[in-house]
Amino acid sequence: MTAAGTGIRLIGVIAAIGCAALCLWGCWSGPLPFFPVAICSASYALALWRWPGLFLLAIPLALPFLDLSLWAGSTAISEADIGVLATLAVLLVRAPPGLADLPHNRLVQAALALLLGALFISTILGLLSPLGDTGQSANPYLRPDNALRLAKGPIEALALFPFLRARQRMRGDALPRLGMGIALGLIAVTLIVLIERALFAGIFDFRSDYRVAGPFASMHIGGGHIGAYTALALPFAMALMFVRGNRRAMALGALATAAGGYTLLVTFARTGYAAGAIGCAIAGLGLLLTLWRRGGTARLLALAPMVLLLAAVAGAASVGVMRQRIAIAATDLVTRETNWHSGWAVRDRDLLTDAIGMGLGTYQRTMLSRASINRPSDFGLGANAEGAFVWVRMESPFYLGQKITAPGTGSAHLSLRFRADTPDAGLGFSLCDKVLLYSDNCQSGQFTPRALGDWEQVTATLPLAALGAGFGPIRRPVELSLFGSKIGISFSIRDVSLTDDAGQSLISNGRFAEGMSRWLFTDDSHVSWRILNVYLMLLFETGIFGLLAYLGIAGLATAGGIRAALQGDPMGSAIAGSVVSFLVSGLFDHVLEAPRLATLFILICGAGLLAWERGRT
Repeated sequence: MTAAGTGIRLIGVIAAIGCAALCLWGCWSGPLPFFPVAICSASYALALWRWPGLFLLAIPLALPFLDLSLWAGSTAISEADIGVLATLAVLLVRAPPGLADLPHNRLVQAALALLLGALFISTILGLLSPLGDTGQSANPYLRPDNALRLAKGPIEALALFPFLRARQRMRGDALPRLGMGIALGLIAVTLIVLIERALFAGIFDFRSDYRVAGPFASMHIGGGHIGAYTALALPFAMALMFVRGNRRAMALGALATAAGGYTLLVTFARTGYAAGAIGCAIAGLGLLLTLWRRGGTARLLALAPMVLLLAAVAGAASVGVMRQRIAIAATDLVTRETNWHSGWAVRDRDLLTDAIGMGLGTYQRTMLSRASINRPSDFGLGANAEGAFVWVRMESPFYLGQKITAPGTGSAHLSLRFRADTPDAGLGFSLCDKVLLYSDNCQSGQFTPRALGDWEQVTATLPLAALGAGFGPIRRPVELSLFGSKIGISFSIRDVSLTDDAGQSLISNGRFAEGMSRWLFTDDSHVSWRILNVYLMLLFETGIFGLLAYLGIAGLATAGGIRAALQGDPMGSAIAGSVVSFLVSGLFDHVLEAPRLATLFILICGAGLLAWERGRT
């Protein structure tokens, strides 16, 4: 081994130790018990040591599927993040990439350098910006470290990119294996969606207005993340059906296409429908070009999944809730235009801000500091001699909730201490069947304070008989929610207790001794947390520099996918369709706000860059 090779190997070992340490920290500091998470991570690491290529299946499966935030309450680090760290820790020692696995094409190098530069500058700006930072907030979107939360998605994908290239160089199967991983993730997400639909609406009821969230807890403040993900993944499912000599991949692709088509339909998301249709149309046309030389019916086979999906989308759009949503599209467009203008109005107006933005993760703090409408709610932890408490400032329809296991019979007894910090600050409470977006069978009430600024002990009894219905061991999730009586008030709570008739506790961390562990907030004012356009959000937080970086890597990845498709690789069609679908999803939503989505998108862009380089050799 040369001196340069030895130095690179040493750097890899040091980086592996760092990743392993971060992985252990994530297992320890997360809201879930340490040992189960650590055992699962260690088991995956052992399997990865035995089969290094496993990460191409495991990571695209884990990114959309592994998220227990609804129950754990944490939004800073997810189970998928721990999986990525474990992957890097193992592969940096077991199968470290070499110099040959770094990009050599100048366009690819420029695109990656632009993205890294934009991430670095905007992250530093976000961390250092004092705008709206009180130092007291426990809201992850209103703290400077929100910049790190947003940056981690692209950084994780870029860290995995050399291993993707190494696998392609040594085995030549990186792209179809990545496609199989994405298809597995799509099937896993659909299984969760089927359970959610069966519990709340009915699997084949397309007239109900119930819209699924699946495993995307990032939608607790709104957003069409599940629709954007499904549209992103479907082109890969389609392309797998045309991978020659791999019957498993073909069968997996057929199953994932059917599963993804169903999930897309029950999102009832107009942008998701459009993105999915356009992405699959591009993938289908690319497959048609790829299979042109095969002749016969092979060309028609490439069009069949696209035609079936478009027919299903058209059918769903013509009935029930989707027909109503399309009918009010013009009204909703006005709402979005108002959101775009109000969000853009609070940014700084100077050339430097135009160039590099306000800083990653600063939008919500800027709105709270400067806007007169669409301000986000804030909350934080306080403490005195009596212990910890949580204060809330209601600027939007804000709910602080925790998932519980309801006995299904008897009553629940709620007890807490409540303080009104502003006049007329009442406290609402409810027990509801709820996954994320919709509540059902609610048992609710309200506490009215007797005096301003005094801690008061309050109690209530709520029936449980109608809650937590289901079939067999699969039951509806039940959530305890606490919320203000109206917008514009502030209040504090502490010593929250919820017990059944036998005195058994139904909640955890009611005294907030473990911070906000197990508690997750939801908010019905989706326009308070984002500009509903990824390009305007990029301009706001990362400037022209960041927007060009995003469009540059996406454009080059699309070109790489098209080039691979023209050379006969069906996965090239998948890459092109997937990237374009995500770009379409960003027209009416901030799709990069969900770190897991950002990781998967940038990883797919990395596959497109690999296809571009391969096509030039």
